[in-house]
Amino acid sequence: MTDDLPASTHADPPAPQTNADTERLLAAYLRTLTSPATIKTYNTEIRMFVVYLVKELGRPSLGSVTAEDLSFYREHLLKTYASATAAKKLAALRRFLTFTYMVGATLVNPDALRFFAKSPKVLQDPSYNVLTEEELSRMLSAARTTNWRDYVLLAVMAGAGLREAEVVALKIGDFQEVGDGQVLLRIEGKGNKVRAVPISPELWALVQRHVALSGKSLVSRSDARKPLFASREGRDKALTTRSIRYIVKKYAEAARITKAISPHSIRHTVGTNMALNEAPLLVIQQFLGHSDPKTTLRYIRRAEDLANRAYTYNTLPTS
Repeated sequence: MTDDLPASTHADPPAPQTNADTERLLAAYLRTLTSPATIKTYNTEIRMFVVYLVKELGRPSLGSVTAEDLSFYREHLLKTYASATAAKKLAALRRFLTFTYMVGATLVNPDALRFFAKSPKVLQDPSYNVLTEEELSRMLSAARTTNWRDYVLLAVMAGAGLREAEVVALKIGDFQEVGDGQVLLRIEGKGNKVRAVPISPELWALVQRHVALSGKSLVSRSDARKPLFASREGRDKALTTRSIRYIVKKYAEAARITKAISPHSIRHTVGTNMALNEAPLLVIQQFLGHSDPKTTLRYIRRAEDLANRAYTYNTLPTS
């Protein structure tokens, strides 16, 4: 077994830990994160590792974790999940264990973490596969003839370039008519950052019909707080991100698309399509909710006017 020697400041082994100690460590780490989606993901991934330690390796606490344990866990992930999924799980674990090492709760140092909990090579990340207009049209057509809710959901993703967590969080009252036929969609993105995304008249017409067919009203205060895309598993219960992934995969298969596609593929397609249509970089970044690098400011002329017409650069079909 390979011994991993910590830095001199951590030469003494951590004090024995209890389940309560592990919970406190996890809670302290999660407080360092800002995005609710990231917090949820890391909480799940870290707890999965702790369960494996106890049930499979018989380790009573995080303080007893060794480099060899990480190697065993890595092998377990590679046997159980696709490379891309295992890579994300290991990345989350490395960040957490780096934190616990820094506070003196564990012994495996960051260099050893990078070696024993190394992420596998991912040959193909479906997030960065781009759909052609014809492929997206086939997906939308397959959904339109099968399920109206799914059709409008895919149209909103393609029309507004949303993350899967943003789609799940959409409420009926998030749409606002601001005059001259302009409609803005309020989006709460990563880090609780709110942005207003202009949507096309065609997409707005689809949303209006979807809301009417669902028995809701766009002018009702009580309906305004209800999810735009409700699950069939409970009254006024929002879809989950897992459901979004399933829906995208379902219609990609129905459209006979053989390359790996994820919800983020649609978002990436939107950004690529806008760039091909020569949208200014800052407009794309504002539309998709990215941070705005200062180096892109020189590309901007009449930024406010362009932002109000951002959807015109996204020519992907929504009907």
